Amino acid sequence: TTKHILQFFKCLLLALVATTHVHSFSTVAPPSKTSCTQNTLSDEQLVELAKEYVENQNGFYHPVDMDAHAEDFIFRGGYIGPLNKVDYCNTMTKLGVADAFDLQSNAFGFCVDPDNKNMARFFVRYTGTQVKPWAVAGTPVLAPLPDKNTPVVGPTESFCIQFNDDAKVKFFTISAPMAYGNPEQPTTGQYGAVLGLLNHVGLNAVADSATDDNVRKMSNAASSMLPNNVSPPLSASKQEDLPTWWKEN
Repeated sequence: TTKHILQFFKCLLLALVATTHVHSFSTVAPPSKTSCTQNTLSDEQLVELAKEYVENQNGFYHPVDMDAHAEDFIFRGGYIGPLNKVDYCNTMTKLGVADAFDLQSNAFGFCVDPDNKNMARFFVRYTGTQVKPWAVAGTPVLAPLPDKNTPVVGPTESFCIQFNDDAKVKFFTISAPMAYGNPEQPTTGQYGAVLGLLNHVGLNAVADSATDDNVRKMSNAASSMLPNNVSPPLSASKQEDLPTWWKEN
């Protein structure tokens, strides 16, 4: 029926937004007229800002803080992105991870990039539990709170955050999860971040469908045509809505 087709299509849309499995792309960090040795923020500031962002502001562990992001902000993951400030914050809100899960980032290994201005790098290996039924706005996907609430164990992932001169996040990217070298077996399968949580709650088919390029392109186009109050999260912003500094090779 039309209703079932629409529900299936929305599942594919959710899968697109959820994934962080790496798809090859080439880009460069925001250009600067000054070298990294002339950072406008100290090493200590950059590390503390990065810690605050990952723990409290990016929308995964706590509700997203729009004010922490620069007006020309870009998020770029392996499949997801580029997303501008408004689309990223809207996406993280619709995903509802911070509301449905009590997760800890367990972030470690913070350092300042020696070659890019105002950039911090570090690792994340999230753990926690689902505390509420997980519903994603604009989709029929619902993961009820299970009777046997298996703890979430995520893989090791590397993060990169670049700040502007006003200490706002300008660029945020994450890597593919590490398949080996984890202290214990992840419950998230081969994925991390939101896609890994889909695997953890048993929605593996939804997660796996996100690896299809054609599905991602089609679903993002459909998402852009739907009203915001019924549309699933976007996977990429429109080209004309991206800041001029952003380039992909």
